[in-house]
Amino acid sequence: MIDTSRLHLRRPREADVDAVFAYRSSPDVARYLRAGPWTREHTVSELASYATARFAGPGDELVLVVEILETGDVVGEVGLVWLRDEDAEIGYVFNPRFGGKGLATEAVGAVLTAARNDWGFARVIAKTDALNASSRALCERLGMTLVATALTTDGRNVEETTYAVPASTTP
Repeated sequence: MIDTSRLHLRRPREADVDAVFAYRSSPDVARYLRAGPWTREHTVSELASYATARFAGPGDELVLVVEILETGDVVGEVGLVWLRDEDAEIGYVFNPRFGGKGLATEAVGAVLTAARNDWGFARVIAKTDALNASSRALCERLGMTLVATALTTDGRNVEETTYAVPASTTP
């Protein structure tokens, strides 16, 4: 669905289960995620749901796996939740084994650009655990601005930051 110079972002396939499970089940990755670590069964179910999910109006979610063009390795996911008519929330999770190469910045930046230019969202936010320095740095590299810090209301009771790309800028 979205290509960059090094990456292909696409809907998940059944063949992606092992790659996604490898990082989604890792305690080091899952500690920053609302859903916690995934089981293999949950990974199968979620990817099947993401593969056919609608993205046509508020409440819908689009999740794309991030694949390296050259190798075919699945290195992460980027998701976009349609919040309101012109607002969306972007989320992402990546395999740390592929960190330090700018792949997350490239992938999330591509989805931010598509959110604004192709899907017409005026404002895109990202929420991240306040202790996740890498995720916060990613938001800042992409020109997002810190707009709020608060305790989560999802039962985890952790401090969460909200970043936003305001309506007047493009990443």
